[in-house]
Amino acid sequence: MVPDRITGRHGLQELRTLCPKRQWNFIEVNVTMEELQEMRQLRVSDLVYPLQTVLDDSIGCAIWFAARGHGILYSKGTTETDGIPYTSRSKVVLVGMGADEQLAGYSRHRGRYNSEGLPGLVEEIEMEIQRISARNLGRDDRIISDHGRESRFPFLDEDVVSFLNSLPVNLKANLDLPRGIGEKYLLRVAARLLGLREACLLPKRAIQFGSRIAKLEKNKEKASDTCQRLLE
Repeated sequence: MVPDRITGRHGLQELRTLCPKRQWNFIEVNVTMEELQEMRQLRVSDLVYPLQTVLDDSIGCAIWFAARGHGILYSKGTTETDGIPYTSRSKVVLVGMGADEQLAGYSRHRGRYNSEGLPGLVEEIEMEIQRISARNLGRDDRIISDHGRESRFPFLDEDVVSFLNSLPVNLKANLDLPRGIGEKYLLRVAARLLGLREACLLPKRAIQFGSRIAKLEKNKEKASDTCQRLLE
């Protein structure tokens, strides 16, 4: 019952309420320590290379297991008794990358805003966008492609990026508001208009923490440290 599973189940119920005639397949992915270590050495370490930080390891592993799409399927409910083993047949994986970078979703955005105001926040967002290809895109695309699936990045669509860049930053984020509201404010408003009243109030949670994969092994590492597990 890690945080992302709890919010995932809540999101499933919200989607079923909004679109009751659609078939929603919710796959719970359970990973043991032994499988994590095995697949890191067999697959993930080569896929994230040349990136080698603790952050790359935890995110890379989390995305690899998620993109594999193998777990327990809950198609009718979310109880522990109605699940069956299942592997997704989808060929496309939708990835939310770009939302945090463009809409001030990270805690460092709030820190920069608190210390330097809107000019500092604008500069931070610009830096995030410029480095996203080197920091994230290649790594995540290789990991997802390892399962024979293609990644799609809706928030990095040229039209979406162009539209967001045309807006003043105060329309995209309002960091005077509390966490879970102010960051990615524009996206939250859009989600609420679509009927996602619970999801639009969820605070930002990084995949490595929401899945708790970062806590399975060493807890005292820094994200920027070189990950020795990738080098073994």
